[in-house]
Amino acid sequence: MGWLGELAKHTDELQQRDIGVVAIAADSVGDMAALQATLAKLMLLTDLDLSVTTAWGLHVPGAETPSPGTFVVGRDGLVQWRRLEDKRGDWPTYPELAAALP
Repeated sequence: MGWLGELAKHTDELQQRDIGVVAIAADSVGDMAALQATLAKLMLLTDLDLSVTTAWGLHVPGAETPSPGTFVVGRDGLVQWRRLEDKRGDWPTYPELAAALP
């Protein structure tokens, strides 16, 4: 489960700080539903038409799949921190993310 599994380990801590985690992927609804069953405390959404990933600058036209990215978004809707991964599996560490949280 990689990065999502790592985030899931910290959901109680994040919820105490009133922080939610939303993961958006281009995977099928069925695949996301199966993953949701194992990551019940995270909100998993699918983006089949790539409109969300395109809006966030994660989909390069012509690429088969969107590029991974991690964002911290404040309640005001402004991006407070982001990490764009150069390759699959190049996720931030939880301490890096935690340092960026409000």
